[in-house]
Amino acid sequence: MVGFRPKEREVVIEHTSSGSDWSDVDEVSTVRFSQEEPSSLKLSTVLEPSAFPTDYVMYPPHLYSSPWCDYASYWTSSAKPPGYPAVGGGGSSSDPLQAGRGSRALLSDYSPNSTVSSQNTSRDQEVTEEGRSQNARSFRFSRSSEEEVKEKRALQEEAPPRPCGGHASSSLPRNHRESGLEEGFIDTHCHLDMLYSKLSFKGSFTKFRKIYSSSFPKEFQGCISDFCDPRTLTDCLWEELLKEDLVWGAFGCHPHFARYYSESQERNLLQALRHPKAVAFGEMGLDYSYKCTTPVPEQHKVFERQLQLAVSLKKPLVIHCREADEDLLNIMKKFVPSDYKIHRHCFTGSYPVIEPLLKHFPNMSVGFTAVLTYSSAWEARDALKQIPLERIIVETDAPYFLPRQVPKSLCQYAHPGLALHTVREIARVKDQPLAHTLATLRENTSRLYNL
Repeated sequence: MVGFRPKEREVVIEHTSSGSDWSDVDEVSTVRFSQEEPSSLKLSTVLEPSAFPTDYVMYPPHLYSSPWCDYASYWTSSAKPPGYPAVGGGGSSSDPLQAGRGSRALLSDYSPNSTVSSQNTSRDQEVTEEGRSQNARSFRFSRSSEEEVKEKRALQEEAPPRPCGGHASSSLPRNHRESGLEEGFIDTHCHLDMLYSKLSFKGSFTKFRKIYSSSFPKEFQGCISDFCDPRTLTDCLWEELLKEDLVWGAFGCHPHFARYYSESQERNLLQALRHPKAVAFGEMGLDYSYKCTTPVPEQHKVFERQLQLAVSLKKPLVIHCREADEDLLNIMKKFVPSDYKIHRHCFTGSYPVIEPLLKHFPNMSVGFTAVLTYSSAWEARDALKQIPLERIIVETDAPYFLPRQVPKSLCQYAHPGLALHTVREIARVKDQPLAHTLATLRENTSRLYNL
């Protein structure tokens, strides 16, 4: 940013595990908001949902029978919501349950008392404090300030050039040039409910983008908001968010909250996954860090249960892993087909940690955040160099991981529009043109999530 030198924030790596997920998931109460304005922006590439093949929304019968769930009549009698697509998109065309034990045997292992809890951002101390002690603060944008003008100019300079006359670099396929560059990027993982709560914001995402328009570049084409605490699904805030044209949803149970997992939580989770804009199951996984208070056995049970449900529903997986890489791989090998679509969320570790997953799951994509922009995240940048660009996606994990280049006087928390900073860092590390990087990441996102 010209003429402004924010103090550089360094990422402090607190743990020795190179595969840790630094995402900070707080136990916060989300706020309700009203749909105050109609969405004004359209994503032209979003396909219309296909017609559901039956008159009812039906899951495989075995999913209705478990110590947590016995509500077949509840769903089999419910009418088909208009426009609901067929469940699918996860990957393997073979029987998904062949990857693990029979479903009834698996479900019988669970106790009704199995119960998901709350977090880590391994940024520098300054950034960590920002995420925990300043929940009442908001983005600080002065609409007439010189900083706003300069920040907008900087974002425009970062943006990839539009193809002139339908032509771009000859190294890109024609359809890649004409679609990817025009579409821009999608933030594949953020937590809008947590962001709104931290900001005490009430309103639509359209209103949010208008208020903070100086940091939403023209290339922004949407975000996938992850709802990882099933307890928050009862207030229907997620439904209001998914009414927006540029918001999709992922639903799961984070290991921090696995201690609260129950029949009612699972019912809420599966109900949300019926929504036509529910594109993935997660985030889910294992977290052995001191931040996670859920006992390991409970984490394993809830993780295995969610894997079985996701594969049965053919929903792509969103995976969280912190200091548990070996156990996570072993469990996934048991329950997930090798050709399944997987998003390894917020990877910050070394290449040797991610390599076994990449080899066993060829359709797994690796998500990188603004952690890459910090000088001490050298392991993550080294891993990025070795992972093919075609297997990388961009995410913010907002409200966490404010990019190093963004002064806190401008933004207190990360938001989906700031993913362009991470795209630029990926392009720099991979030594690729920004336009090519942007288009490839967008294509990867489309392939994984059918967006």
